[in-house]
Amino acid sequence: MLLKVNERIRKVDSTPTIQCRVSDETFKQFSKLAGHYNCSNAELLRALIDNGLKNHQKS
Repeated sequence: MLLKVNERIRKVDSTPTIQCRVSDETFKQFSKLAGHYNCSNAELLRALIDNGLKNHQKS
C-alpha cells in the first residue's frame, strides 16, 4: 500500500476544543506552571477545568 487515507471525521465525532486569548505574560506563566508539572498546556488546562467542575458540583 503506497498511501493510507483515513476516513474523514465528522464534526460531531471530533474532539471538542476550548480556545481562549490571554496576554503574553499569562501564557508564559501558564507554560511555566505546565513545565513544573511536566505536562502540556492543554493537559494542565484540562485538569484545571475538571477540578473546577468537580468543586462546583460539591457546592
